[in-house]
This record gives sequence, C-alpha cells and structure tokens, in this order.
Amino acid sequence: MLERELLSVGTMSAQVANHIGSRIVSGEFLPGAALPIESELCEYYGVSRTTVREAVKSLAGKRLVEVSPKVGTRVLPFNEWNLLDRDVLAWRLQTQFDAKIVEDIFEMRFCFEPRASFLAARDGTDEDLAQIEHYFRELAAAQLEGLPIKTISEAALEFHLAIINASHNGLFVTIGSAVKSALRVSSEMLQRHTKRPSEDVALHDAVRSAIVGRRPAEAAKAMEHLLAASRERLLPLTVDAA
Repeated sequence: MLERELLSVGTMSAQVANHIGSRIVSGEFLPGAALPIESELCEYYGVSRTTVREAVKSLAGKRLVEVSPKVGTRVLPFNEWNLLDRDVLAWRLQTQFDAKIVEDIFEMRFCFEPRASFLAARDGTDEDLAQIEHYFRELAAAQLEGLPIKTISEAALEFHLAIINASHNGLFVTIGSAVKSALRVSSEMLQRHTKRPSEDVALHDAVRSAIVGRRPAEAAKAMEHLLAASRERLLPLTVDAA
C-alpha cells in the first residue's frame, strides 16, 4: 500500500500528472511496469478517481503510459515517449540533467538553429530584425549590468526564439516552441556559471550582426560557434549518464 501524499490545494489532475510523470521519467516506474491501481493513487494523492483518471489520460497523451482494460496502466518504453512534449522535457531536465540530455539538446539545436539563422538573415523582415536587435540589447544590458540570472536567461531565450521566428519556417517555429523549457533551463544553467559575461555577449553579437547585416552564411557559422561554446561550458556541470 502506498503512503498517502497530500497535494497543495487547487492543483488537482495537472499536479497529479506532473508528479507521476516525474516519477516515470526518473525511473521510479520502469518501462513495462504497472502503475499503482486507481484506488491506491487516489489515497496516495488524496484526490478523487476522476482526478486520477484525468491525470493518467494526460500521461497517455504524452505516450508515457498505456491504459488497457486487461493489464491496467503500464509505463511505455522510452522510444515511445513524446520527447518534444513540454512537460516531458521539463521532467527530464528536472530528474535526468546529465551529459546525455545536454548532448541531445545541443545536437537538436545544431540541426536547426544555424539554418534558422541563415534563413533569418536571408528572409527576415525589417520587423523581425528589429525584434532580434531588441532582445540582443536586453541580453547585453542584463549581462553587463549583472542583473538577476532569470532576467538574463529570459532575454537569451527570447533572442533565440526571435531568430527562429524570423526564419519563417513553420516547423522550426514549432520546434522552438516545443523545446522552450529545455532552452530556458540550459540558459539558466549557463548564466549561473558564466565567468566572462562580455564573451557571452560577443558570441551573441556576432550572430546578431550577421543576421541584421543580411549575411546568411556568416550568421549560420556564428550560431554554430555560439552553440558549440555553450555546450562546452554546460557539459562539465552535468553528472555523466550511467
């Protein structure tokens, strides 16, 4: 029998889904394992059957679990998970922040952000470029003035998203939105361990300058350089995957 765990008031099914999802991603519930039966989950979380069913339905939509009348609710294999789901990404970053997930994030970013920078330089509108300039100025000011980490990381996030949006590639924009939580967490980690803010500003400025100067190939290379520098700074902060 599971020991009851009380949730904060007003959280309901989303909070139950969040907690169970984190437990699955952390490996507490392994692939193929059955989740506790509905009545046990109700007692554990102190919620109704309807709340538990809604939470499990949410997790099934993220492909973390599969519900079968004969075998109950079972955890699906990792390769079935919807890894671009915002919640799944957030749970992985909270419970599995290791070298593997950092490599996965940056390999994905290398696949589309340099090309997005190329397209932004080539096809971005004047309004798009003004947005990129705006978020770069916010980032530079926050970095050099030593503003709170969250302020700096949000400015960096918006800078990258502005470039992705300026690409006018619908799939890139969708991916950027999907991995926003991963970008935010990695950005915050980087800002906590930035030893030379001016160097970070210079890396972003090289990307900005190439894009607003309408130099697509240079913009792509500048973004590759920025991502490579960020990855090399972040990897030593992780715990190696087992």
